[in-house]
Amino acid sequence: MAIVTLHDVHRAFGSEVVLDGLNLQLHTAEKVGMVGPNGSGKSTILKLITGQVEPEMGRVVRQKGLRIGYLPQEATFSGQHTVLEEMHAGLDHLLRLQQAIHDTSHEMEHVSGSALRAKMKQYDRLCHDFEIAGGYEFEIRIKTTLAAMDFAPELHDVKTSALSGGQLSRLGLAQVLMLETDLLLLDEPTNHLDLQATEWLERFLGNYRGAAVIISHDRYLLDKVVCKIIEVENRQAQVWNGNYHSYVEAKETVRLRQEREHAKRTEMVEKTLDFIARNMDQDGMRGTARGRKTRLNRLLKENPDFLDNPVDARTISFSFGKTERTSDLVLRCEGLGKSFDDLTLFEDLTFDILHGERLGITGPNGTGKSTLLKLALGTLEPSSGTVRMGASLRVGYLDQHGEVLDSEKTVLEEARRIRPELSAEQVRNRLGAFLFTGDDVFKQCGDLSGGQRNRLMLCRLVLREPDVLVMDEPTNHLDIASREMLEAALRDYTGTIIAVSHDRYFLDRIVDKLLVVGTDELGRRCLGRAEFVGGRPAYTVYASLVRKRTEAERDKQQAQANGSRKRRGGTGDQGKPRTTTPEELKRFNKYSVEQIEEMIMALEEEIEGMKERFGDEAIYKDPAQLAELQRDYDANVAELDLLYRAYERRAG
Repeated sequence: MAIVTLHDVHRAFGSEVVLDGLNLQLHTAEKVGMVGPNGSGKSTILKLITGQVEPEMGRVVRQKGLRIGYLPQEATFSGQHTVLEEMHAGLDHLLRLQQAIHDTSHEMEHVSGSALRAKMKQYDRLCHDFEIAGGYEFEIRIKTTLAAMDFAPELHDVKTSALSGGQLSRLGLAQVLMLETDLLLLDEPTNHLDLQATEWLERFLGNYRGAAVIISHDRYLLDKVVCKIIEVENRQAQVWNGNYHSYVEAKETVRLRQEREHAKRTEMVEKTLDFIARNMDQDGMRGTARGRKTRLNRLLKENPDFLDNPVDARTISFSFGKTERTSDLVLRCEGLGKSFDDLTLFEDLTFDILHGERLGITGPNGTGKSTLLKLALGTLEPSSGTVRMGASLRVGYLDQHGEVLDSEKTVLEEARRIRPELSAEQVRNRLGAFLFTGDDVFKQCGDLSGGQRNRLMLCRLVLREPDVLVMDEPTNHLDIASREMLEAALRDYTGTIIAVSHDRYFLDRIVDKLLVVGTDELGRRCLGRAEFVGGRPAYTVYASLVRKRTEAERDKQQAQANGSRKRRGGTGDQGKPRTTTPEELKRFNKYSVEQIEEMIMALEEEIEGMKERFGDEAIYKDPAQLAELQRDYDANVAELDLLYRAYERRAG
């Protein structure tokens, strides 16, 4: 059943037509990925669905009562509220119920008789509604979601005006995921997320019961989560069944078929023209030749695109030059340590990088990945140990924020700074391969979008002709076609690669060794720890290793929990019971009423302590510990119920 239908939609902004005759349907509970070049109209489609943008022609039909959660690329907040207040903003119905329960409880203290019974019924109904709506868990959900989005407890009471752009984006995502919705519209949700947060989001979307449309360049996420791909291109939307991998395969099949059909059409026209030329003046063949010419002209007139060659969307196109092997040793770290005041990022880190190796560096945000690159480049001094590059190496550095670019200079000037011996025309030709054409080359760097800055940085890398590529989040702000072009160029590159990235698809395709910083062996945040993982595909090998370790730890904890329960319940043979006590209560026969009462009080106190632990950062940030605590809590609640039943039987 369609929950949203876009029918024959046309939308332009000024003279630029973004969507024309677009048709699209979204259905209940399906997860859909949306891809296409930057600027193709993907975000506009989401705004049409929410009603923020109206179609100039056509119509958008939404299912009555449809609850939509929308995350724009840039989340905005007033700046007047704290992080926690913003997380509560979409939960007004729960807060109203909570207040009503409190008010009713207070009113019950001042009435009696029939009025009290009426208030008690009202109180029970409110509590039931609150429980059904998830009211008893919403604070835990808020803290769990904030922890997954890398918000430490000390940030919960900070006003949003003090947050960075990345933190605002993550808060916007956390806020949307807390809402009760039937349809989620997420525009680049993994921007500013590290691997751990992205994996948490994947699990959330996998368990989410509603429908979701996800605009994303994260191909790994699109492979794991979605069942359809909407491709937005040339002002239209085409739906492909399956995940991203299936979409790529299907599109390649279609492309090959179109190329064969184009070749057949071209061959047919060429043969027809040749026949006409050879027979136009031949006796007995003139009529046939004129007939074929007439039919060919009619065909081409009625089908003006008959000879058009199907072309892919315009994207960057480049390759790196050949490198020189000046040294086998590219980078050596010995006992490297780096601290900022009381914050220790590295301790005693030792490794070598040799010529031709491809090292990927990944880990949670704020654990020192970019710092490690700056230490290697010599722009930061280590707190201990040494780090040095090999001699006479040409090093190309791509900074994820583009800080090496002069915001006052033009695109052309910044590119020429790398190769001043080249003419302006030669540099403009190189810039054209990175989609800087016409007056684009005269734009100031300070006015460029994130994607344009990244493309300019890539152009500068190519112009430098480096022996070593040092890249910090090289796929940020690039659309999928541009990412794949970059990966193709890097696969052919003969030099050494050191790349910080959260792009799992990129890591799998490019690097052969992974340095994971800031996590323990189960993938949980742990500052100061680093681990090397070898093999390809690099990220998949690492993820499999963490999964095996996590399963082994979970089995160990389960065995310990089972042993703990057996010790609490007693295992001795008590002989045949002397009464008709239910089987599950027989083990309490050996205790007096007073002893059972003491056990009840002790267990109630333990359960209260467990409730408080649900709000402990170390617990709710760790899925394994949280799951273990939930299991033990459920077991204790069940045990308490048995104790109450045993007490009631013994006390009469």
